[in-house]
Amino acid sequence: MIPLLTDWTEEDRAAKGLRRGPASLTAPVHRTALELAAEAPKLLLLAPPGAGRTTMLRHVARFAGGAPPDPMPVVRNEEGLAKAEAWDAPRATPVFWEPALALDSLPPDALLLVDDASDPAPLAAIAARPGLRALVVGDPAVAGGWVLPQGFRRHRLLPLLAAQRAHLTEALRAPLFGLPGYLAVAQRLGVAPATAPILRDTLLVRATPAEADLLDAGFMRPLLAARMLENAGPAMLALRFLEDEAGMPAVLRHVVAADPDIAAPLAACLVRTGDAGALLAAEIERGPVPGLVAALVAIVEGGRLGVPQRAQAGRELARRGDPRDLSALVEVPGGEVAMGSPLAVPSAPMHRVAVGGLRMGRYPVVNAVYARFVAAMGRAWVSPARDDPALANAPATDLTWRDAVACCAWLTETWRAEGRIGPTEIVRLPSEPEWEWAARGRQPESEAPVHPWATPWDGDRCNGDSAGLNAPCAVGMFPRGKSPWGVEDMAGQVWEWCHTLWGPEMALPSFAYPWTGGDGREAAEAPPDWRRVLRGGCFSSPAEKANAHYRGSLEPDGFWRGNGFRVVVG
Repeated sequence: MIPLLTDWTEEDRAAKGLRRGPASLTAPVHRTALELAAEAPKLLLLAPPGAGRTTMLRHVARFAGGAPPDPMPVVRNEEGLAKAEAWDAPRATPVFWEPALALDSLPPDALLLVDDASDPAPLAAIAARPGLRALVVGDPAVAGGWVLPQGFRRHRLLPLLAAQRAHLTEALRAPLFGLPGYLAVAQRLGVAPATAPILRDTLLVRATPAEADLLDAGFMRPLLAARMLENAGPAMLALRFLEDEAGMPAVLRHVVAADPDIAAPLAACLVRTGDAGALLAAEIERGPVPGLVAALVAIVEGGRLGVPQRAQAGRELARRGDPRDLSALVEVPGGEVAMGSPLAVPSAPMHRVAVGGLRMGRYPVVNAVYARFVAAMGRAWVSPARDDPALANAPATDLTWRDAVACCAWLTETWRAEGRIGPTEIVRLPSEPEWEWAARGRQPESEAPVHPWATPWDGDRCNGDSAGLNAPCAVGMFPRGKSPWGVEDMAGQVWEWCHTLWGPEMALPSFAYPWTGGDGREAAEAPPDWRRVLRGGCFSSPAEKANAHYRGSLEPDGFWRGNGFRVVVG
């Protein structure tokens, strides 16, 4: 068995505490499912049928249960970097989930393994048991949109890398065989067809009685269903989709793979069936589809569908030219902010600070805007998102504090010329009180966490760790998480640079609370190693950090894929 990799990387793991970013891009080094299960006590892993979910669970059960570590190195990226995996947690007693299982009967060291999860209800019961470890796997079409209880993390299993299949024939390194199920079928049949429909037809014609079990594999069922619909027209296929929105997308993908000419008329029918149909239409047809862009905007701005589906809608919208004003400014009136929290030493004590009226970016500065700045000024920008059209409407990241300040200066001149701001107005980074006032508004002092949405923690209101995206997404995708003033994405998504100084030490700030404006903490010039404040948390942040009061920091020349910025105008 080839150990399966996840979307959780060594960089993500190291950056949980914020660190100085790399000098250049390197291929991410992925953690295996076994390692992530050891690190995350409660984990939902998403993977489509054929991705090796059941085999992976057996692999985890074996090594978590005390089997000797496998010394064989595991390939971690396409550059071929390899190292052995290990269960880096106390030995556990694996228990496979059954509907009649009583959680109270499990041993204290149990590791609950749930295969092909179809109902989110058991996750709440699992989350209510603090000492219970659980690894849940499910189809993203079923479990991708679940709102997870606090304490659960959601990640994805990756397809097998070509580098992981380097020992196989060149044909078996094709993208199709990234799914272990298809690879197993091809190896048993001794063939390497270019598409899944050809693999299916080969199996139907050539399978011996000893290979007939392959037809019963769950991932083969959509292929077989697609064979039965080969003569159906676009309207009929769209009707079948309405009858089974969960199961038909996989079937229709195979239909389009076998007959690409049906993609455009099928997409035109699907976009009229609702949100899920519009999203599938965008996936199967890359060309223009009437009404599709408006439908994608409605999904993103309306917070419709599950989080992974909304993220996909945001990427499809970016590819097609997001029509929203991604540089929109929100009026934030002046007032007095109840600042700070007793929940973390750097954020204490609670106190009140007067803040003047301002305009703040509705969203963090996005890749499309920052790319204009880079092109105009010839500034270096080491980011994988730089040239990805699917991320044009996501926050710009891998930015130092100095990058953010320089972009603000360019935006000042650019927006004056465009008439977006007045001739004497300036674009700049917010101070800490300005940022917190925009995030929490008039919410009173509280000994509980304070979130922009003024209610208890809800993992469906921000791109934090419970959202499970593990990356920035299209801005404005969590409308129920906006601040009282209408500012969006202020919890999770990306850490946001403030103008405010922190000091040279990471653990405690030199500029402690209460905040005062005349003690030098807003100085533009400072020693090069003096850190600046970051606020809001990012896509990998838990509730303790993705809120309106937690204070982070980083060196002004530090950067990584989880920090960006938003602007104020005054």
